[in-house]
Amino acid sequence: MVGPFAGLRVVEFGQYIAVPYCAQLLADGGADVVKVEPLDGDPTRHNGEIIPGEARQFLNKNRGKRSLAIDLGDQEALDAVHTLVATADIVLVNFRPGLAERLGLDYPAISQRNPRVIYAENTAFGRTGPMADAPGMDIIVAAYAGLTFPTEEGPQPFPDPIVDYTAALLLAWGISTALYHRERTGHGQKLDVSLLHAAMVLQNNHLIHVDAVDGWRYTFLEFLKNAFTEGRSWSDIWEERERMQPFRFLRAYYGFFRTSDGAIAIATAGHLNRQRLLRLLQLEDPWVTDPGWQPADAAAYAEQLYAQVASVLRTRTTAEWLEECARSGIPASPLRLREELFEDPQARANEAFVRLEHDLVGGLTVVAPPVRYSATPLAVLRASPPLGSHSREVLRELGLSDTAIDRLIARNVVRDYPKTGE
Repeated sequence: MVGPFAGLRVVEFGQYIAVPYCAQLLADGGADVVKVEPLDGDPTRHNGEIIPGEARQFLNKNRGKRSLAIDLGDQEALDAVHTLVATADIVLVNFRPGLAERLGLDYPAISQRNPRVIYAENTAFGRTGPMADAPGMDIIVAAYAGLTFPTEEGPQPFPDPIVDYTAALLLAWGISTALYHRERTGHGQKLDVSLLHAAMVLQNNHLIHVDAVDGWRYTFLEFLKNAFTEGRSWSDIWEERERMQPFRFLRAYYGFFRTSDGAIAIATAGHLNRQRLLRLLQLEDPWVTDPGWQPADAAAYAEQLYAQVASVLRTRTTAEWLEECARSGIPASPLRLREELFEDPQARANEAFVRLEHDLVGGLTVVAPPVRYSATPLAVLRASPPLGSHSREVLRELGLSDTAIDRLIARNVVRDYPKTGE
């Protein structure tokens, strides 16, 4: 069986996370992904190097690809890349603003020669508006979009680049739908996924304004205008927001809790499951049992309820509570650290990791393709490529002779694999 993208050629002009991870998903699906890199490689090759030119942040986003290391500032080399994109089904880019146009690698230029091409661009803030030309990475856009978690010291970033990975998944979905459209019409198109929009998708639970109940937001924004000049602390700001909004996030029913020997996660978001949890813990909450009841101080009551739940859960082991929750139909799980997942029986049973052998680094374990197909399974065929390891191969496919390729290599505008790591 072959993957769903077998027979498609993808040309990737990507670095860091969103575009490379999207292209890796397409490679897992059987696409021929040619990663066009500068002569010193994608910057993530050097982000915590294991050996020169190979770093863990490159190894985990670039498997299954071919590497063409080439200088786009040289006209002869650029001409070869123009020939390459003319053969592509999909072109993936995250160029800084204006660069694609200067290189003739923008959608109008490529689609004129290749009208079936699907041109997928990842931007920081989108290509219009006052921030269109601003550079942005995960943490920058997350800060701009308010995608942080509150602490007494102020908003803190998430430890993992969730905006980048969300953008990668949206890009992969967008490309898949564009391919479906092309199958029906024969026409390619351009699509754009911004990191800003990805950050908003991640906050979809909260980014909704209902006119009838969300007028408090305007009052809070007025308060926020002068909060810092008045010397307000971050704690003051969080408390004011909590006080103003008409709804409460009840940590007592949805969160992490310590047990006598570890920690547990409980998610009783629905009314029935909350009733089950109260019965199991032998607690009372009129907010659940009496729909018309309201506490005098909702924030204080919510914290008091959380403390009661937390106190009871500390009295027994994680295993005991998990057994009780399973018997009661309450969603629960042990709380683990990510380092434990490599040996986790559930992850292993679902083949969530795969083993690879890298030409230079050796053996490594990586996360498997995230979607399972019954007819067209995804497959990890090889580890990420050493820099320039397919330069000669790709250029031959474009019709360049060995003599022409040798000349480009001699002029130091193309990098060949044997020179990697020098």
